[in-house]
Amino acid sequence: MSPVREIALLVERELVRNVRSAKGIILALLCVLGGTGTTLAGISTTKLYGKVDAAQVHKLREQALSAAYGEEIGKYLADAPEVMYGMMAGTIALAALLATLVGFDSISSELQHRGVRYWTVRARRSSYIAGKFLGLFAVTSTMTLIMHTCSWAALAAKSDLSFGVIMAWGVRLWLVTLPVSAAWCGLVTFLSALFRTPILALLLACLAWMALGLTYFVGKISERDWLTWFYPNGFDRLLLSPSPDKLLGGVAAALGFAALFVAAGVVLFQQRDV
Repeated sequence: MSPVREIALLVERELVRNVRSAKGIILALLCVLGGTGTTLAGISTTKLYGKVDAAQVHKLREQALSAAYGEEIGKYLADAPEVMYGMMAGTIALAALLATLVGFDSISSELQHRGVRYWTVRARRSSYIAGKFLGLFAVTSTMTLIMHTCSWAALAAKSDLSFGVIMAWGVRLWLVTLPVSAAWCGLVTFLSALFRTPILALLLACLAWMALGLTYFVGKISERDWLTWFYPNGFDRLLLSPSPDKLLGGVAAALGFAALFVAAGVVLFQQRDV
């Protein structure tokens, strides 16, 4: 069997396993409630300045975004509805948590119960790790799509935004979250392969999330910009850029981060006794 076929079977299994599991169903329901609830709350908030001049609101939005991302992105994102930008920012902020909750036990539980032996006699170990990573990414991407779709539906029903605007900005901002999600999925896959006890993989993934986040803020405060690139969420400053070169640079940075940890997971898994 070819490596592509092996990986495809593992991805399919991960999707089915998560759809059927209680954990997967609960996380999907949380995405539905989160996407709908936060959007409705955001719509109510934006109505508070409904009588303010639209040009003034646009200018304030541009100034705030420029302070966060720079003038180029600030001008570009100023046209995006606040609620949709907020959904994108929230998805990126929680990307590590979602990847951790979905995938912390994807490999460690099979190592613990020796279920991994079923796959290692039927597929290459490298295919096993790659399949686990891509399966995790497929599940988390689907869940974020569910969240954003619920948000789009709430906006269509409760706001004055046209369907064209909702879909144009909605799909664009959801796609921005995918490279960041892939980076975290790569790290979680590696950490899950380190331990036979799932709780240890979960705790270490949470620790890594906080440590990388702290590194980012230290870099910001100390003006050591190179430190901020260790944190995948910081890639949004490239992924949100209207410049194709910067956008591709952000995608490359996120996929490089994921590839590094997936490759490390393959090397580790090739050498361990399962």
